[in-house]
Amino acid sequence: MRMGAGAPEARRRKEEALAGLFETHYERIVRYIALRVGARGEAEDLASQVFLRAVEALDAYQERGLPMQAWLFRIAHNMAVDFLRRNSHRRTVSIEGLAIAAATSPEGAVALRLELEAAAAAMAQLTPAQRDVLALRVLGGLTSEQAGKVLGKSGGAVREMQSSALQSLRRLLERGSEARHV
Repeated sequence: MRMGAGAPEARRRKEEALAGLFETHYERIVRYIALRVGARGEAEDLASQVFLRAVEALDAYQERGLPMQAWLFRIAHNMAVDFLRRNSHRRTVSIEGLAIAAATSPEGAVALRLELEAAAAAMAQLTPAQRDVLALRVLGGLTSEQAGKVLGKSGGAVREMQSSALQSLRRLLERGSEARHV
C-alpha cells in the first residue's frame, strides 16, 4: 500500500497520539490484563506488547468510529485471550500489587487481605464476559460504547451486562460475608 504525500505528517500525528495514550492508559491496560491473566508481571509484559503491536499497525489504523483508546483495549483484550488460550492449563487469580501495605495496623492489613480475597473469589465466579465488562468499564475507564466496540457488543448490551455483573457481585459478596460471620 503506497502512502500519499501527507502520509509522514499523518503518521507523526498518530505516533504523538499513541505516545499520549501510552502515558495516559498504560497502567489501565496493565490492570485490565492483570484481571484477565491473574498476574501483574505477565500483564506488564503483555501491555508492552500491546503498544508494540499498536506501533506496528499504526499505518493501518483508521478511526472509523473506534477511538484509539478503544482500539488499544481491543488489542489488549485479544492479547489476553490469546495468552489464556496458550496457558489454559495454569489459570491463577492473584491480588498482588494491591494496597495491603496501606492498612494502618496488622489487624487492618489482615482484614483488608480477607476482603480482597473475597472480592477476587467473587470476581472469579462471574462469567468471563461479565469480568471483561467490569474490567473495561471500571479499570479501563472506557465508556459503555467504547467497551462495546472492544467486545463487539452495543453500548446498551454493555450497560446491561455491567448491571447484571454488579448485582451478581453484590450477591456473592453478601453471601460470603454472611458465611464468614456465622
